[in-house]
Amino acid sequence: MGDIVVVGAGLAGLTAARVLTQSGRRVRVLEAGEQVGGRVMSRMVEGYTLDAGYQVLFPAYPALRRNVDLAALDLVPIAPAGVVRRGERADVLGDPRRDPASLPSTLTTKALTLADKARVARLAARLALPAPHTLLVGPDETTESYLRRQGFSEGALTNFFRPFFGGIFLRRDLHTSARLFRYYFRMLLDGGAALPRAGIGELPRQLAAGLDVTTGVQVTALRPRPEGVTLVTGAGELDASSVLVATDADTAAALTGEPLSRGRLGSTYLHYASGTRLDPQPRLLLNAEEGFINNAQWVSEAIPERAPAGGHLLTVTVLGLPDLDDDALDARVRGELGRWYGAGAAGLRTLHVERIPFAQFPQPPEYAATLAGHATGLPGVLLASEVTSMSSVQGAMESGEKAAAILLGDPVGMSRPRGA
Repeated sequence: MGDIVVVGAGLAGLTAARVLTQSGRRVRVLEAGEQVGGRVMSRMVEGYTLDAGYQVLFPAYPALRRNVDLAALDLVPIAPAGVVRRGERADVLGDPRRDPASLPSTLTTKALTLADKARVARLAARLALPAPHTLLVGPDETTESYLRRQGFSEGALTNFFRPFFGGIFLRRDLHTSARLFRYYFRMLLDGGAALPRAGIGELPRQLAAGLDVTTGVQVTALRPRPEGVTLVTGAGELDASSVLVATDADTAAALTGEPLSRGRLGSTYLHYASGTRLDPQPRLLLNAEEGFINNAQWVSEAIPERAPAGGHLLTVTVLGLPDLDDDALDARVRGELGRWYGAGAAGLRTLHVERIPFAQFPQPPEYAATLAGHATGLPGVLLASEVTSMSSVQGAMESGEKAAAILLGDPVGMSRPRGA
């Protein structure tokens, strides 16, 4: 039996290779880049650990639990709370069950009305009842429409839901599928959010452990043959019994000829170092005002190991790819931070500005009806990609699982519902 070749060492490809390897199949993974993980990666800059973008894990993701040793990731819980920022004013909104210290501010803040706080509690109780994956089926609408039907005020949308879920959906208008909103809300209820102490790059590193992964090899074409598939690469040709394409959508479309593009949502991240402790707040900071900043976090307050001794790390999320050069964008963001921290913001030192052109694909209402399947028009070639599910860690990993299940003829894996 020939090797199975997985093209792409992102979460989908690594998960597929791991499942296949554990089932006794010979698998090779080819990655065009110089490291595994795709856009799920970390880098060191002047002793600071910077994640690509601002990525948190939902430990309740079922695919994550099936394929990863969560204890070995050394996850640090991120308080299930947000700090609504309006200039110097900071109001904490939290889940007192997991974040007891947030209770006094959550009860007294006017960032949400008493009626809206009651609606949040009712929404949580309602979404906690069904099996999580069932929240991804049924009639769909925009998240904004859904929240308005639950009775939430404009203030609740502006102060909390737009910036908080804007950081998850990468768009602040809440026009993303309400099914996804309900699913992510449930994941937060079940397991909160967390970050690996040493950086998000620990996730793909764990998945890749023990696998045959070759980096720096780009696959440029796939040629089916009677007994398998020939891969054309920059390092020569390679024969395989089967191929799983687990690249970004545009590359996968070029290799398979399938119409896989779903559009793209970009995002921009600015990482700042400070020699002084401007803010002891470890919770997510939500910008309730107009501006470039959607959300921010003093990552070193949540995870001190992410900064060198005496240093403090702030990561700012700007939605989209602003039509400004890095210096101009930096100046605008600093101006907004100045409203929060006054003259102290001038002491921030820019470590890195990162623009991610493809961070997610758009997921409007009923987007699931247009999802790609795993089969392609090329014999012996399957797709393993979040474009078969949802643009998330769960979506990528469950797609890798299902592609592997198809090759293995595993009826349980093939029939598992999306999100389960």
